[in-house]
Amino acid sequence: MKILMTTWEFPPMKVGGIASHCYDLSRELVKQGHDVHVLTFGPEEKDEEVEGVHVHRIPSGHAPDTISWANFLGHRMEKKAIELNKDEKFEVVHAHDWMMVPAGVSIKKTLRIPMVFTLHSTEYGRVGIHTRYSKMINDLEWYGTYEANEVITVGKDFYNEVRSLFNVPEKKIHYIPNGVDIERFDIKPTVNKDDFASGWEKMVLFVGRLTYQKGLEFLMGAIPQILRDHPESKFVIVGRGNIEHYRHMASSFGIGNKTYFTGFLPEDTVISLFKLADAVTIPSVYEPFGIVALEAAAAASPAVGSYTGGLKETIIHEKTGLHTMPKNDMSIKDQLDRVLSDPGWGKWMGRNGRKNVEKNYKWSKISRWTTGVYGSAMGLW
Repeated sequence: MKILMTTWEFPPMKVGGIASHCYDLSRELVKQGHDVHVLTFGPEEKDEEVEGVHVHRIPSGHAPDTISWANFLGHRMEKKAIELNKDEKFEVVHAHDWMMVPAGVSIKKTLRIPMVFTLHSTEYGRVGIHTRYSKMINDLEWYGTYEANEVITVGKDFYNEVRSLFNVPEKKIHYIPNGVDIERFDIKPTVNKDDFASGWEKMVLFVGRLTYQKGLEFLMGAIPQILRDHPESKFVIVGRGNIEHYRHMASSFGIGNKTYFTGFLPEDTVISLFKLADAVTIPSVYEPFGIVALEAAAAASPAVGSYTGGLKETIIHEKTGLHTMPKNDMSIKDQLDRVLSDPGWGKWMGRNGRKNVEKNYKWSKISRWTTGVYGSAMGLW
């Protein structure tokens, strides 16, 4: 198949899970013999080949807001698609998340090819629809599901959310989970634990955007209580976002010396931290899938995450990790306490998690499911 994929983030630009998803999916599609071109944002216009994937980075000018930016970038992506299509003759366009709806729909209509639309979250789930701006994003998400020939969601619960929220016909919506590139986690750590925590400290790792959606407020509330029983704990918090806000919160809770905000880190460093961690915490308020749970499992580390959304399926309670109640400091404290109190059990759950991702979340399997959806959009079956 000749596949054109649109995504606003693609490595090395990585904000959330969409970048990893598109990178791993496109590489696996190439391995299976498909021709894949990716249109993505970049600081300057650049065409390159990344492990067999044709990547086209397209700059965008300044805009007063994200919706305007997405529309402007969408027009530039449409122009690039027209140029490429003269030689490539694309058969399907695959758009990822609401910011790519303008690009995906315009390419579909201009090139007269079917469109597949993957939602990775919704505005309703992230923040709710309380403002005109949120309503506009919600409307763009609906428009994507309406115009798409086929719709993909990344979680079982999320499938029901999207279908209900946008009234998507059952025959055109599919659940296909995220995956994880397991082999990337077979490297030896490239950093030392001492760079992030003292040798005698147990490392609890958080990886994600520093936003309310990811539940960091509730982890902060739990840390002082955890430290009473486990003063040897150190909380390493990796990711972009409002770091100063959370540093101030840590200081006000008297845990500044027990929290390390790293900001953005290179991928090999993050993978090393997953492997070095005694526990990975995922206190999300809203999580359609939760790829961090798969990354923890690939590194054979136990995950302690909220019983919400995709984390209900990516964490198997008391087998690959532990569930906590969302927005509940004491629940986070209690479940992390169980792992920190019994390191042997934690390692056993980590090994089970690794077996689980090897069986159920390999990209080779997920990419075949995705090409099945492409075929449906193209009317091949």
